[in-house]
Amino acid sequence: MGVTEQLARFAVDVPRSAVPAAAVESAKLRFVDTLAVMIAGSRHPSALISLEVARQIGGNPVASIVGHRDRTSSPLAGHVNAVSAHALEYDDYTKSVTHASVCMVPGSLALAEQLDKSGADLLDAFIVGFEIESCVAKGLRPFLIDHGWHPNGILGAMGVAAAGARLMRLDQMQLRMAFGLAASQGSGVRKNVGSMGKAFHVGHGVRCGVFAVLLAAAGFKVDPDVIEGRDDGVNGHDRFGMADTFNGIGNYRLDKMVDGLGHHWELAENTTLVRMHPGSTAPGAAIDGMIDLAKQHDLKPADVASIELECTPQCHTIAPYATAADSHKARFCLPYSMAIALIERRAGIAEYTDERVNREDVQTLMKRVKIIEPDDLKRHRGQWGEAGVNWGEMRLTVRLNDARVVCTQRSHARGWSENPATWDDLKQKYEECAGGVLSQSQVDESLAMIETLDSLPKVKDLMAVLQA
Repeated sequence: MGVTEQLARFAVDVPRSAVPAAAVESAKLRFVDTLAVMIAGSRHPSALISLEVARQIGGNPVASIVGHRDRTSSPLAGHVNAVSAHALEYDDYTKSVTHASVCMVPGSLALAEQLDKSGADLLDAFIVGFEIESCVAKGLRPFLIDHGWHPNGILGAMGVAAAGARLMRLDQMQLRMAFGLAASQGSGVRKNVGSMGKAFHVGHGVRCGVFAVLLAAAGFKVDPDVIEGRDDGVNGHDRFGMADTFNGIGNYRLDKMVDGLGHHWELAENTTLVRMHPGSTAPGAAIDGMIDLAKQHDLKPADVASIELECTPQCHTIAPYATAADSHKARFCLPYSMAIALIERRAGIAEYTDERVNREDVQTLMKRVKIIEPDDLKRHRGQWGEAGVNWGEMRLTVRLNDARVVCTQRSHARGWSENPATWDDLKQKYEECAGGVLSQSQVDESLAMIETLDSLPKVKDLMAVLQA
């Protein structure tokens, strides 16, 4: 039995009773966090443009656009909501996987609303789809991203297809068709990271997953074993399954996709990191370090001679820009994040707007920031989770004009596995994100629905509350 078949059989056959309670509770946290940033992101230009194009295309109004009054087709709703959720770079990240929640939440919601499912049905599909996306990711990383692919537009489609098959009660062969269709649509190049393109990749992955499972349910046929290629010595069409195509021949571990299948649940393992600051995940520890240092020593920009951030090569690779002239680049610019964290002693949505990025104070201080990859941190290279790899290891040194030197170091940020975000933490984040879009009564009502999602009679009720 190939890995495509094993994953499909697991996704459609695993009983709901096999899902551990810890995974259910974790799933609720993923929903409250992702919906928070989706609501805030619904006003971002990338989301507004995506919504306008969806209006131009039109569609059967079966799924809601969060933060707006629109309803459209499930593929388009999934796309727009996913763009909103990733537009601010404020959604979570799962170790050794990718930004899985940002695909799985909007994709599962769109299909669950179209199919008039309950909250319990939604959670079940989300958890299983999340597991499938995680399994495929672990087999393809780190080569997937090292070959220039942005994983969300590829992996998200597979997870959303699995969640859709679960909601639609498809059989394993139908899901294998959906996997094949999802794989043929997957895309997203890293050159677009640091622009609206990154959020587009997420929306694209969700749209592809929803479209794939709808086509499969209607009887569309493709190769049933899309993940694995056929090594027959000919290098014909059968050679190039999903793994060989995206990673290059042999640059993958198919065994990792099925190790512990049915016995391990990603959502029950405390591997998902909540971002408490917008921007690339890896610099979170450094941002927290700078905020704490600025508060502890009452640091002022005029007093600073230089800032030295020692970090891992992976952190620098993920946030590589030396300068920033807009909010997209700023979220992936270590000098900007260090400068704004010192000046404002916080790093929230307001600190990553185009207007704030271009103010003279932060642009001036950025020029005093030096990024260093010290030899002892260069071992931290590769897929997170292998041999103790942790891209968040950092040391921070601030040299002051009066010759004083203040330092700090840390290996994790608030919201990471070592200091996980609680329901109250995420409730506060939700209220901050949703406050400018929804009324207070909508905020309170939607939070109550998410907290008791497993007993919500209809997903439609939640989606109605989330519309502006």
